[in-house]
Amino acid sequence: MGRGYWRAAFAWQSSRVRFDENGSRVGLEAQGSARQDTEYRAREIRIYAEYGLLSSFTPYGSLAYKRLRLLEPFAFVRSRFLPEAAHSTSGLGDVTLGGRYRIRGSPAPVSLAAEVKVPGPYSAGANPALGNGKVDVTFRGLVGASARWAYATADLGWTRRGGDFQDELVYSGEVGGRFAGGFYSWRGVLRGRRALGRVTASAMSTFDPSLANPRVLELSATVGAQVFSGVDIEIATAHAVSGSNSLAGAVFEVALAWSPRR
Repeated sequence: MGRGYWRAAFAWQSSRVRFDENGSRVGLEAQGSARQDTEYRAREIRIYAEYGLLSSFTPYGSLAYKRLRLLEPFAFVRSRFLPEAAHSTSGLGDVTLGGRYRIRGSPAPVSLAAEVKVPGPYSAGANPALGNGKVDVTFRGLVGASARWAYATADLGWTRRGGDFQDELVYSGEVGGRFAGGFYSWRGVLRGRRALGRVTASAMSTFDPSLANPRVLELSATVGAQVFSGVDIEIATAHAVSGSNSLAGAVFEVALAWSPRR
């Protein structure tokens, strides 16, 4: 109770590859195209915060400011070929607000969480899109355990997606800890999203991950070092291990995380 956690990060990704509906790595172009030179670039400023309002209840929220670019070399636009067509979109993406309620304490705390994703002030018709413009609701069950310098958590949940998008099964497992007197930190996360339905080929001329019904399994690793009391600088990378109807390629991130030490 009364303890908070805040994290601000800059993340970037560049990819020319996606997973198609069969899980094969293909270009971002429409199915059947021989080209694989279209590139999707994302730059994001991400903010996450939570606060222990009560001993058993913690509200949290996140948002991201995004700059997305889609580069299509030798694109066919208005009946003529151009050496390169660049589409760019910038603005606030979706905002997520939620709460986590602990129903059992030590030695293995169990919690329930609910969150809602609300579209930001963007157009879902932009190319590329900052989001799908729909409200999603997610419910999760979480369990964890910790020792002096290490911890492990896992969660399983369900997302009710708005509009015509397929609902999703969401899950993750995380291990991490601190060492060298608490000055350094590490964690590894395996995270998945699975659309609950048959994943079909994208009907879009160029794949847009914000408008997909994805199945993706992602592995991420983070290392951190304390720069001030309670403040860490972190470097992270995430890689899509497998998927279908989802973007492939690595994401890199640099972040500052703040949490008061006990």
